[in-house]
Amino acid sequence: MAAALAVGLVPSLVATGAAAAPGDGVPSTDTPITYTTFGAIQDGGLTSAGYFQPFWYDTDGRHIQAHGGQTVTVQEAGETVHYWYGEDRSNGYWGSPGVAVYRSTDLMNWTNEGTAMRSVSARDELTEPYFDDLYGTLDASGQPDDARIDELNFHLNTTQAEDYTAIFERPKVLYNDATDEWVMWWHSDGRITPGGSTYARSFAAVAVADSPTGPFRMTGAYRLYNRANYQACTSSAVPGQARDMTVFKDADGTAYISYSSEENYSLYIAKLNADYTNVEHTVPTDTIGAHQYSEDGEFPYIFADGTADAPVRGEDFQIVKECGHLEAPAIFANGDTYATLASGATGWGPNPQTYYTADDLLGTWIRGVEADDVHENVNYASIPEGGDGLLSVGDVRKTTFGSQGTNVITLAPGKYVYMGDRWNEGKNDSTYVWLPLTVGENGRLEMHNPAIEDPARWGQGWDASYWDDKGYGVGTWSVTEDGLVDTVARGTDPATVLPTTVTVDSAGTTRTTGVTWSDVDLGRLGKQTVTGTLDGDATFADGRTFRRTITVTADGIVNIAPLAAVTVSSRSDLAGRLTDGDVKGKGWDDWAAAGAYPRSSTLTFAWDAPRTLDSIAVHTYKDSGVASWPSAIAVQVRDQSGAWVDSPLAAQLLQDPSLPAPTALLDATELPEVTGVRLRLTSEADTWQAISEVEIWGDAPPVNVCRAPGSTVSASFHQTRWNTFPAAGACDGNAGTSWSTWSDTDLRDSVTFTIEAAQAHLLDRVSFTNIEGTIASVGVEYRDVDGTWTPTSAQDVAPAANSTVTTIGFDDVTATGLRLTFATPGSYLKITEIQVPEKVVAPVVSPFLDVPVDNEFFTEIAWLAEQRISTGWTTEAGVEFRPLAPIARDAMAAFLYRMAGSPEFTAPTTSPFTDVPTTNLYYDEIAWLADQEISTGWAVGAGAEFRPLEPIARDAMAAFLYRYAGAVLGTDVEGYVTPTTSRFEDVSPATLYHREISWLADAEISTGWDLGEGRAEYRPLSPVARDAMAAFLYRSVDGADIG
Repeated sequence: MAAALAVGLVPSLVATGAAAAPGDGVPSTDTPITYTTFGAIQDGGLTSAGYFQPFWYDTDGRHIQAHGGQTVTVQEAGETVHYWYGEDRSNGYWGSPGVAVYRSTDLMNWTNEGTAMRSVSARDELTEPYFDDLYGTLDASGQPDDARIDELNFHLNTTQAEDYTAIFERPKVLYNDATDEWVMWWHSDGRITPGGSTYARSFAAVAVADSPTGPFRMTGAYRLYNRANYQACTSSAVPGQARDMTVFKDADGTAYISYSSEENYSLYIAKLNADYTNVEHTVPTDTIGAHQYSEDGEFPYIFADGTADAPVRGEDFQIVKECGHLEAPAIFANGDTYATLASGATGWGPNPQTYYTADDLLGTWIRGVEADDVHENVNYASIPEGGDGLLSVGDVRKTTFGSQGTNVITLAPGKYVYMGDRWNEGKNDSTYVWLPLTVGENGRLEMHNPAIEDPARWGQGWDASYWDDKGYGVGTWSVTEDGLVDTVARGTDPATVLPTTVTVDSAGTTRTTGVTWSDVDLGRLGKQTVTGTLDGDATFADGRTFRRTITVTADGIVNIAPLAAVTVSSRSDLAGRLTDGDVKGKGWDDWAAAGAYPRSSTLTFAWDAPRTLDSIAVHTYKDSGVASWPSAIAVQVRDQSGAWVDSPLAAQLLQDPSLPAPTALLDATELPEVTGVRLRLTSEADTWQAISEVEIWGDAPPVNVCRAPGSTVSASFHQTRWNTFPAAGACDGNAGTSWSTWSDTDLRDSVTFTIEAAQAHLLDRVSFTNIEGTIASVGVEYRDVDGTWTPTSAQDVAPAANSTVTTIGFDDVTATGLRLTFATPGSYLKITEIQVPEKVVAPVVSPFLDVPVDNEFFTEIAWLAEQRISTGWTTEAGVEFRPLAPIARDAMAAFLYRMAGSPEFTAPTTSPFTDVPTTNLYYDEIAWLADQEISTGWAVGAGAEFRPLEPIARDAMAAFLYRYAGAVLGTDVEGYVTPTTSRFEDVSPATLYHREISWLADAEISTGWDLGEGRAEYRPLSPVARDAMAAFLYRSVDGADIG
């Protein structure tokens, strides 16, 4: 099980060693400060005023000199005491006095306890009693042991001019309960040849002491374990390199050392022996001849070469990360999970630190807490804000707030302090960055900068109360059921999709826990991150946070920016970052050297086919803590003629560096179809402009048949001279590639481009953009399902001007292939992309609840509704047509009147029918029917009746339509020759409306009921159902021209 603290209870201790001399140029103050908080950390960058601030003064008023260090917590006489070990840079990078040690009871106020592990600045110092007592540098007669002194001088002399100058870096200390000794390890480097590299040794050195304050005696300086193929990452690696390192003591007393090896490419961890003074697999000789040092004559067995005495990966050592180029490890434990922080190997320059976790120190390590996620193997600097494995939160300059880590202090479970250095190279005014670490879902680590997060509260410093609302507790937890949906429709009310409780698991115990959510904009398309904050429980305090992603969608709308060819006014190497999907990371910017920022830049997105836009989102980026975004964004669009025109879309942004980077959201729904969008960015402030991502939302493009699965493309000719431009270059979705027919010997007067699809597609157009040469005309053929090639209706079409989109439409075809024939007499072509969109047929939706799309007369009834001839009945459930109900004579009058176009008509003040008062709902329509002599009604006495509510019989309907054709449509019905026989068995020449029914049949408005064997019935006295009437009216539009 992992331990919370690195050491246990120890007996009373005695301070020894010598403090560095005052007046050495180390920053100091005449009035020592009593600290009540950890320092407030700002990160304006190396050139900003006060960057190497605040200094941290010890109780003597001198800036603490404990760089690259570590704290160890012990109990002394019932009091908790902390010792801070680190590099003493009082003299700068060279000439270090050694390892300093400070003592504190509160981690804020530190007393200088002197030099725990001394170096030398001259060989003769090794003859002094201090070193003779430690190393026996004088023989029995009191004379110098030159061989012994030379060997120690090689490892302890830090003078820059020394032939074999030594370097002390990153000292770390453990207390060994079993041996009652303090054990210090450090990165011991230096020259191995006079004048050579000062990083040639790559040793991990070790020293022991009886007291935490020393004096520590060096007992070894070693190369450490390597895999056999140690040059797998770089051929410059040398055996057993052990550079930036740390140590860790587990709860069972086992100790480990972690070190950067293989020329800093791979990060290792290895188990130490029981004394903590070496690894477990050793040999009695320096097998690699690297001038290692060993007091007891035992040296690490370097290679895991499979022999009996060799170390075994997974048992004796493990590689945390292969080929990751990492250094500065810092290991700690959170419950049963181990974590190591790691910095990129970028010299003095800080970088965005990452971290790895494992359940077993010698087991498998993963970046962050999510195995095999998209950031597992990317460069540490490429992990976006919020990405798994990125340590810092709100680190806008991506520098770990201007620091490099060295250790993690455990105050309590869930309360961890990051110790880091802000290096001013190796100078003595280099400062310290101590910041709180919190533990999120699944053990996710987050380092925060309180002074930046909440300046009003923490702007003067921070303390342990920072964790009070951060959900600290023992172990890890996860939200197993969050109750969220993956996608929501744009405009959804967040309250309807964000639950008030979630299910949380910790150590196998499941609880229903209250949750509150951060604000989220569900009116903006794309992925939106929402943060949940959990209520406390018996194990964890209030304030645990977790993040989830909700995708906001709109039917048929997608981000089409990644489909565009992107060009920028400067720094074109960064253009691809504008559409890489990272809306928070550092994307494109127009930074220029010497502050020569353009302050006006353009981002251009172009497509090879017209696009219908919905909205544009411009995500800006806050770079280096400044307001590095535009103050204004203007939008131009390229129309289908290829011309760039101004649009009304624009945004104004406040350039306030205290604000987070804004996102500009532009509504583009009123724009016409465009083939390009150009964003003009301008800045009132003298700054560069940085954009994380541009999302351009528009109608989802139809399937491009030339890129559909199974489709192939070919051309009758393509350029091969100087460069190759095959047919596939015009059908790969990349506007940067092309199909060209240029030749330096024989230009083709005609060329073809053929697409062969794996299945049939409905097609009605093709688009392309030619950028070179001259195309005289284009013809289009298609291959039908039987494999026959046939010309479409598009032949000899003149294309648009070069660099503008040509769209050629043709009558619908169902095709398994398409061939374009380009006439290029005496010239050639160069086409960037050919678009063959599958025609999208809108889904059929019934206008009436009771008329499904598979109804026998759906087309006719839908036409009736579309023409506003029938509006149906409105009910609570919707609109009904009631297709099987008989149609009344008044409704029939209304249908015919509307089918005629609702002509202007002034109804008489006296009704033509005695049973139709002028107040009747359909009086105007019935009066119009009488005026057109379409209906005369029934003669009754001195007047006539219309009988409006009676169902109309099929014979009367035939008469109405016959008369309507003559009166309204102008058909010569009087010239119609009545047949002497009827085609219907139940209609004879003696039937009242024999002529009208025969005309209806000949006009193919009614076919009657088929009885088989060429026999049919009309059923003249049956009422007409509403669905049949729809069919009669629909057919009469085309069929009523028979005279």
